[in-house]
Amino acid sequence: MIKLIRMRSGEDVVGEVTKENEEFIDIKDPATLMPMSGGANNAVQMGMVPWQPFSKSKEFSVPRSWVVTVSEPADDLEDNYRRVYGSGIDVLPKKLLLS
Repeated sequence: MIKLIRMRSGEDVVGEVTKENEEFIDIKDPATLMPMSGGANNAVQMGMVPWQPFSKSKEFSVPRSWVVTVSEPADDLEDNYRRVYGSGIDVLPKKLLLS
């Protein structure tokens, strides 16, 4: 399951939650969201970068004491994450799924 996790540090991390228990959340291929400028009219956009870019590890156990919230990411965020880190399968907008 792809989840959006707010850390006590203020970071928003998106990744595949592979296992959870009372003490830890295991996250595979986590990416942190960062504001980036340079879009149309110099608008600020959000970009994704690896959460720990200099680590060989692809899966991390995060103590629950460091987690503020866990939520479902917005559809466009999940779609972008899957394109970069996952299967490359686009998530169809809900409007298209209903028609």
